[in-house]
Amino acid sequence: MDYLSRLEYQEKVFYLKQLSTRIKAGGPITIAEFMRESLLNPQYGYYTRHEVFGKKGDFITAPEISQIFGELLAVWVMYEHSNDGGKDLQLVELGPGRGTLMNDIIRVLRKRKYSDAHTSIALYEASPLMRRRQAEILLNRSFDPIILNDYRIPDGNYSLIWIDNLNQLHSQKTYFITNELFDAYPIHKFQKTPQGWKEVMIDWNPTTKQLQYVLSSKQTTMSRLYHNFLNSIDDRQHVEISPERSVMMQAICKHIATHGGSALIGDYGHWGEKEDTFRGFRKHEVVDALSDPGNIDITADVDFEELALSGNQISNVHFYGPVSQRNFLYNLGIDIRASTLARNKSPEEQKEILSSVEKLVSPEYMGERFLYLCVQNATNKNAPAGFTSPQ
Repeated sequence: MDYLSRLEYQEKVFYLKQLSTRIKAGGPITIAEFMRESLLNPQYGYYTRHEVFGKKGDFITAPEISQIFGELLAVWVMYEHSNDGGKDLQLVELGPGRGTLMNDIIRVLRKRKYSDAHTSIALYEASPLMRRRQAEILLNRSFDPIILNDYRIPDGNYSLIWIDNLNQLHSQKTYFITNELFDAYPIHKFQKTPQGWKEVMIDWNPTTKQLQYVLSSKQTTMSRLYHNFLNSIDDRQHVEISPERSVMMQAICKHIATHGGSALIGDYGHWGEKEDTFRGFRKHEVVDALSDPGNIDITADVDFEELALSGNQISNVHFYGPVSQRNFLYNLGIDIRASTLARNKSPEEQKEILSSVEKLVSPEYMGERFLYLCVQNATNKNAPAGFTSPQ
């Protein structure tokens, strides 16, 4: 066992001891608490310690697969902005990963001469490690960005800031992009039993010395809060609910309702029909979500129906979608862009381009499993690019 492997093993032992001590003292914890701890713990959290994206990470997002993805989302931004008056552009990405998507969007905006001194870009990012990676790609230097400090994009006369609250945005029309943001928010999981709905909890097994799932022995705060909703469900045995997703969805909708603009939300998800989607990822493979907290990504598919229901509680917005990534990208012209990009390339380069596009649109990969929802200010009567009719 090399030094890094020994260190990772020691950290795993220490973190499991910390979790087990907490559970022994206070009883089983919710899946939401487990996700929050495993992903964001300042010392042991997955997002605070690990390089999570790309071939060396545990999963690859669409922007890492092909530059075409970011180029087409730049088209979406320009279409939305120009159809909505085309004045000052405030572009916000929530959960920007390494900054690859925003870098591709900026490149297209600059090439089309669409960005100028009245363009401002904001990145909503919780992880200091990821803020540093984003600065490396977008500003070409490695440092720890300061929240709300005004930085300047190289070769562009416009602003880049990092935020940790949507209230920090300018009071103007805003265009939001989220790509695999909502699937990382903590969920509460419920299971139907002969005695009614029970919340699924996580306990410590002293015999196996491992974490395990258990059903709550009494009503929890969340089971009381969602009592009526759960009792209205008769076609599922398991339900996943995320109050934090709803809070973020409503925050986005409030800004759009008040100041104008729109939001594009993309994620692995469904429309209220899936049941048990809680899982872990290591090196691009699905693993037991409880197997190695702090060292694996933990996620659950997004219930887009839940997002839309939450957002529709805010007046003066309307929704389009969801549509599959396959349909969304074809509607934006991915086939045309791929043909253009492959022109005059070597056979090997052409094969790589077409292979990347296939990963984005194939039903076996991301094409049907990844969905998009669009939110617009209700005064905007133009259907967004990539969509057809409002929800």
